[in-house]
This record gives sequence, structure tokens and C-alpha cells, in this order.
Amino acid sequence: MSAPSTPKQEEMDSVSSTADVKIAVASVEAINPGIPMQAKLAHVLAAFVSATIALCVAAVLADGKSVIKLKDVDALPIITDEDATGLHYRADELLGPTYGVGLHHDQSGRSWNEAGAGSTLSYLVENLGLPAVVAAVPHVISIDSLKHPVHFLSCDELEKAGMSAMSLGFIAELASILMVLFHALCIAGLVPSKIGKVLAALVWFVLTAGFGIVVMLAIGIYTTEWECKNVVVPRLRLSDHFDYTYGYVFAIIGYVASLLIFCVTLCFTSTTDGATDKAKNPFSLGGAAAKTLCGVATGLVASAVIANVVLASNGGFNPDDDNTDYTVVNPCYHQKPYHAGPNDHYFSNTECFQDTVAQTLEQAGANVTRGYVGGMDAGDRVPILEMYENTDLCPVNVHWHLGAEHLSVGEYDEHGTGPDDHHNDTSEAHRALASADAEIRAGGRCHHYDVSDAKFTTPYDWQYCTGMLTGETYEVHWPHSAAGACGTQWQYQTPFYDGVFCNDGIITITPLNTYEKIGVQGQVYTIVNDGLGTASPFHYDNMIAGMIMEGEFGQDIAKYTGSTTGTSRDNEICSRYTPITWQVDRKCHMISASSFDKMCQDMLAMSDDMSGDVYPHGAREVVSHELTANNQANRKK
Repeated sequence: MSAPSTPKQEEMDSVSSTADVKIAVASVEAINPGIPMQAKLAHVLAAFVSATIALCVAAVLADGKSVIKLKDVDALPIITDEDATGLHYRADELLGPTYGVGLHHDQSGRSWNEAGAGSTLSYLVENLGLPAVVAAVPHVISIDSLKHPVHFLSCDELEKAGMSAMSLGFIAELASILMVLFHALCIAGLVPSKIGKVLAALVWFVLTAGFGIVVMLAIGIYTTEWECKNVVVPRLRLSDHFDYTYGYVFAIIGYVASLLIFCVTLCFTSTTDGATDKAKNPFSLGGAAAKTLCGVATGLVASAVIANVVLASNGGFNPDDDNTDYTVVNPCYHQKPYHAGPNDHYFSNTECFQDTVAQTLEQAGANVTRGYVGGMDAGDRVPILEMYENTDLCPVNVHWHLGAEHLSVGEYDEHGTGPDDHHNDTSEAHRALASADAEIRAGGRCHHYDVSDAKFTTPYDWQYCTGMLTGETYEVHWPHSAAGACGTQWQYQTPFYDGVFCNDGIITITPLNTYEKIGVQGQVYTIVNDGLGTASPFHYDNMIAGMIMEGEFGQDIAKYTGSTTGTSRDNEICSRYTPITWQVDRKCHMISASSFDKMCQDMLAMSDDMSGDVYPHGAREVVSHELTANNQANRKK
């Protein structure tokens, strides 16, 4: 029989016995529940994409050829405005065959707002003059000064667009680096879920929008025809000269990746991640995946629609307005020669003199006043003395100049008169009216104009010619060639050089026979409008066929050897397309506006597109005595 326990012993037994004691231990989940696995994976994916974007954007910014590079030489058109300057260069000849542009700088390391030549081209032309700048182009190319030409060419809007794209690239680089750190903190549970989701969604939305803007900018910049404030390259469409490189692909991938992470952030993370009440997290894996795919698809469709809008606004879907039947090949297309030897640019304009020594042969247009003799010895070169219709030459083009390029004292010279609101007007309105040339220089005038006579002042409703004015003086040229496509549908060509050199093996430099196989007829007119149309005594219906040889027309003709003309040449910069025969009517004649309009109608009906010659071109200044051949011959009935 046991002894009864005392109160003290009972207390000790109660303290020492642990069999029935339950210790409440706080679980780790209760203290720090953490974020769900799908949210962690979402942050891991976002951090990986952020790092990838940072590396890719850094590469595009660092590489000077990451965005565009020049096309193959065979696919490159001429980039310079030959009519205005006489320069005939492809982009690879100005910039180098491997030239490319990156997001931040070009292949040579120059950024969008740097001019390799030290100043803009328009500034150089304004201060040095176009002839000096044109003459310096070969030297400029040789010292590699045209690199990253956007600023140099004063393509201001293109420069702004490029700078905008570059700025977005730097923003993307900075944001992606920060997002790597941010998502790492989210994975570590150091960022509250509410802040993490909202901030991550906001940044990825901005990145998505930014990459989308860069893609649209790339499309717009590439396909837009940009205006540049210079006469050498007045217009520039990158798609004509460049191909995209990997930078454009990276931008598309960046857009898709950012859009994916934005949708993943919205659908796989929650502002309540880590809370013990799981009912607050309504996202299931299946539903989140479906919503993510739906969001990505919506973003891709939206971007495709916007891209098509950008292309449409730049004419990407316009029907081809060229009605040429390319199943019938134009044999004269691009027959104009530029080189005598491999890529030597023999026929490019050149300085007329170096140290008072002439660098070219005789030039045109000359003083054709009866009795005048030029000061350049033409040696044994004699112009074609027969009229061209009696030779193997045929007309291959017709075009005209504002005012006379030749000089015939008392007939067309600096003392002639005409409409005061047109001649020598350098306003933008006149430039648009008179010609598509970058520079319009007016030549000499006839002496027929009488402001009191209505036939000189009555406007004419031009249907086919453009930039023409009643009462004005124009010198018409009919280039002829023995190498033309004579008697075929391709006889008439624009530019006229294609027609002149259409058939190979006829015109040669060695031995020199250009003045025997190429000739130009020139006749000067004052436009009148007596209101009688085709019934007018001043109307001639077949001007396209050549110089008019009726009545007083073509009865006093000067014949000499010279060169091609145009405003890209003067008495400092000369043409290398020389010598050729000129036959120029010394008299100025009145002719009806309807005659010119009929000629333009006939031109536009030719198989080759002659629309580039239905307006007046600028006139070259009269050639100096030292550049005029001394072999002028005469024909007079």
C-alpha cells in the first residue's frame, strides 16, 4: 500500500511529466510563406530575358553596321542628282562598298549628328560655290569624309528620326539592366508582391511599347523618301540603297520578348503572392497560360496592323505607276557611259583649267555669232558639215533650256527681253514651275517680246508640257547619233545619253570619232499664243522630228565641235562628253505654244518614258573664248 502523495510531490510530477504537453511551434510558412513556384519561375524568366535584351541592345549600339548596310553593287541606283551637278555616283562609290550604319554610329564611328567634312554640304556650296564643291568630290571620297552622311547632307528629319531610335535604344539598355536586378530581388522575396507586380508590369509595358516604336521607326525611316537640303543628294530613300541587318531582327525579337514577359507578369504573378490566404490568388496555371497566349497574340496582331499602316503611309502598297511593258526590253536602257576604263569615272565633270592649262576638249554652248572664231585649237577635228538627215545619224531625244545657252548677238543675248515675273526668278514657286532641276539658271533672250502685243502675254492652257510661259525664250536641242536605235520604237530616249550610246561598237574614244557620230541641233524660240491653236501661222506640228527647216527657219546655221551642256557645267567645271558636232540656228524664231505642247504629247507617247524632258532645264552660261573651238563653219542659203 503506497503512501499518499504530498502536495509538493504532485506539483513536481506535474512539471516533470511531458507526455501530455503540446508545444505550438510556428511553421516556416507561417513566418515567411514566400511566393508560389509559378511566380518565381515568371521572375526567373523575366530576369533571363532582361539580361538577353541588355546584351543584344548593347551589341546593336556598339556595332556600326548593326542596322543597315549597302546593297550589292549590282542593285544600287545612282544616288546623286546628275542633272543638277553632273555627278554620277552610287552610294558605294561615295561611302565604300562595305558601308553600314548602326543604332548609335556608323562603320567609321561617327554618330548621327556628326559631319565628317567638318560642316554641312549646303554650307560648303553656299560659301565655296557648287563648281568648287563638285570638283572636290573625288578628293573628299579619297579621304573618307562622307561617312555617316545624314548630318553632312542636311537630311534634318532623317537625323531626328535616327536620334530618336538611338535614344530609345539607350533607354532599353538601362531599363533591361535594372530589371535584371529587380527580378532577382523579387525571387529573393525582398520586394513586396504588390509593388513587384505593379512595377514589373509597368516597366515591361514601357519596354514593349518602346520596342514597338523602334520597329515602326525602322520601317518608317527605311521606306520614307527624305528631303535633304543640298543639291547633290536632294532626296534619299534608304530602302533604295540599303538592306536591313540583324539590328532590325533584334528589335522585333525584343518586342515579342517584352510583350511575352509583360503578359507573363500580369498572368503568373499576383499582388497577394506570399499571403497565407490562398483564396486571394485566383490564378490557376492553365488559366494564366491561356491568358498569356491570348495577350501575346493580341499584341502581335496590333503591331502587324500598325506596321501595315506605316508602310501604307509611305506608299508601300501603292500600285506601280510605271506602265512600261518589261516583256519588251529597251535596248538603250542605262547605256549612258560613265567610265572609259574600269571605274575610272572618265566622263565625270572636271575642272576646265589647272594652272591655266585646259583639262578638257572644246565646250558648248558657244558664241555662234557670224564671224566669231573660238580660242581653243580643235586640231584636225571638223564638225559634221552635212545636215544630219543626210548622214547615218538620227534624232534620239528632244529637250529644251530656259533661255538660250548659245549666244547670237542681236538675236538671243543678254539684252533680250521677256516676262519679268519668270526670267531669273529664283523663288521656290518658280523652281517648282520651271523645272525639276535643283538649280534653274536662265540663259539669253530673244528680242521679239512686246508687252503690248497680246500674243506674247496671253496665257496658254498647257496640257502636256510643264513649267512653260508665253513670251519666254527657250533653246531646243535635238541630240542625234549614229549609235541610236534608229527606226525602232526605242529611237527616242530620256536621258538622251541612253539614246546617243544605245548601240555598242559605233562610238569610240580611240580612235576618237565622237564628233563624227554624235551631233546636236539647236534652235531658239520665243513662245507666242495668238489664240488660233493649230491654225496659227506660228504652229508647227512635228517639232519632235528635229530642227525646223521651213521659211526663215534653219537658213543660217553655225557648225562647230563642242560638248554636252546643262547647269552642272560652267567656265570652271567642264563636260567630258566632248567633242560632238553642234549645228545651231543663229536666228531666234517665234513659235506657237501649241507647237510645243504637241511636241510634249509626242514625247509622252514614246516607248521610253520621256516625262523627264517635258519641262525646261537650266541653261549653261555661254562658254568662254578659251574653251570654244576655233573650227566654226557656216551654212547659209
